[in-house]
Amino acid sequence: MTISDYQISSVIRTYMKNMKVRMNRPGNDQEIDNREDEVAISREGMKKMMYERIGEHVTEKLKRHDEK
Repeated sequence: MTISDYQISSVIRTYMKNMKVRMNRPGNDQEIDNREDEVAISREGMKKMMYERIGEHVTEKLKRHDEK
């Protein structure tokens, strides 16, 4: 399924309009709740990511070495 530029722009415009309406509501003088997103990665997932990064790094070094 292809998503057009117009559809993306429309979603962004709608989001911005909703945020403006929320900010302009009476009683919204309180500080906006600044929640931070938190991501938890399992040990296995972290190991997999590290091995992939190390493999990519080694591959790049080998490619550079072969070009010389």
